[in-house]
Amino acid sequence: MFIKLNDLFSKFRNSTVGRFSRENKGAAAIEFALIAPLLLTLYLGTMEISRGLQVNKKVGRAASTMGDLVAQLSSGDNVTTTSIDAILKIGKATLQPYNLSSPTIIVSGISMDSAGVATVAWSRQLAGTTYTRPYAINAPATSPAIPTKLKIASTFLIRVQVKLEYVSITGWSLTKNKVDGGGKSYAAIDMSEIYYFKPRVDDSLSCAAC
Repeated sequence: MFIKLNDLFSKFRNSTVGRFSRENKGAAAIEFALIAPLLLTLYLGTMEISRGLQVNKKVGRAASTMGDLVAQLSSGDNVTTTSIDAILKIGKATLQPYNLSSPTIIVSGISMDSAGVATVAWSRQLAGTTYTRPYAINAPATSPAIPTKLKIASTFLIRVQVKLEYVSITGWSLTKNKVDGGGKSYAAIDMSEIYYFKPRVDDSLSCAAC
């Protein structure tokens, strides 16, 4: 019985199946095929997260930079749509080299009356390459609402809003030209920042034709 089992085992070792079970030349390739997707996922995930955080910081930096520049203007500078538009361009350029989507930037002058009621004195918006007046003059400044701590009677505020539908490189590649019912890319992530400043030179700031 022992001899028969030994013969059977020897035949198995010499068979194709036996030789295949002892073959180890392709072990490295199999290991790579199993590990490569995981490594690729980790690499792309790390890249996308770091890039997203970087763009999000730039959104805040753009709002801060534009607010600081507008706050340094004075009525004696003859502030017009041309000067405000130049600052909006600077804010948009701050987001470079990201260019998969365009930001919507709004700079508004908010006037507070003696009762602390906020109204829009002037406003200017850059969306894509188009400049417009997003809010009507003397319209209530309620969208977005002014923080309660900033509602000080007889004061003036400069509000900067930056909105961006951030699209990752991977998401853009996989869902290029695919949008939802609202015209928004499936891969888009909403990023936004709002900054408030007070004029540094004058108590208030006017803008002709804004």
